Amino acid sequence: MSPQPIPKYIERLALQIAGEEAERARVANTLEGAQEIVDRLEAESAAAGFTSVKEYIEDLTRRPEGVTPAEGTHPASAFWSHGTEHPQAPLNWNNEHFLENRYIAEAWARTQNNRVEGSAQTLETTSAGRRLNSMYLFQDQVREALGGETDGYSYTWARECWGNISQTYAEAADGPVVVFAETAHTRSILYRDELPTLHANQHVGLENINFAYSAPQGWSSEARAELGTNEVRALVQVDDPSLPHYVDPAVYATQDPAVRRAALDAECASVTAERTARTEHAKHAETGIASGATEPDGPAPATSEVQTAEPAPRSAAHIPVWQVGFKPTPVKMETAPSGPVAESTAPPEPALGKQTSGTGLG
Repeated sequence: MSPQPIPKYIERLALQIAGEEAERARVANTLEGAQEIVDRLEAESAAAGFTSVKEYIEDLTRRPEGVTPAEGTHPASAFWSHGTEHPQAPLNWNNEHFLENRYIAEAWARTQNNRVEGSAQTLETTSAGRRLNSMYLFQDQVREALGGETDGYSYTWARECWGNISQTYAEAADGPVVVFAETAHTRSILYRDELPTLHANQHVGLENINFAYSAPQGWSSEARAELGTNEVRALVQVDDPSLPHYVDPAVYATQDPAVRRAALDAECASVTAERTARTEHAKHAETGIASGATEPDGPAPATSEVQTAEPAPRSAAHIPVWQVGFKPTPVKMETAPSGPVAESTAPPEPALGKQTSGTGLG
């Protein structure tokens, strides 16, 4: 049975969100728009008692309450990386019509929430994520208006802010999560900050990470079947042989089947075992503190990095991503020509290559 395409209403909504965001970014990158943002941030930081805007922004990225769902809701958290070329998408920094997976994830989350309020979220739809996004720190004019690189407002700093809040968001995730990407590149925030945090999260782990897209079509059938599982793609990387967890899809099929599968099983088992060990250590430390005991080798380590509460039972109702007809192996969609949209002026992300096959967009 052939897979269903990404629903047209998801595509249309993602393009609409992308166009609106591109226009807001364009305004933010003007002298007047940038100064308006800086004036607002200075007022907000002073009112909150911070000595600088920089301190205020950095604090926002580390506060869990800003990314924690509202009481009474239990949304599935979505994560994303990169995107695909699309003729109707805004122009990116490289003068390409490019639709980031962010907007597909947001379109999915908005659709889900229209059906069941509070059932889905992305980082950019959380309270803190919306606030950070509204600062447009990737826009040159905004960073210059804040003081520029001399005062520490560099592009690298802006990326670190998003990396920090992404990690905070992953720490707050609970239950099955959805990743809108084919694979995670080692230079992406998804790979560097979010996935390792989800691995260690007692309420998520490898078993609860679900990829919205199928494995790259260019992989061999053996690689797609074995490397393309959710659990494996949530751990391995395929672009940098010098870093851990590297697997080469190009030669995967030539390797001994038993050996390669055993290696993947060992990789996944090691991550699961590490999470279990950290959780148990935190529980013992917490028990020792509660009883007044002390660790023989010094103070017990902080337990804020892991969640020690027992995870609540999960059910299929908490995995709504495919309920809208958004299949995990979407196919190419037809796209109609349209008029121009606002140009995005965001500075370049690291060149991560194209991921066009798995999204069904082209």
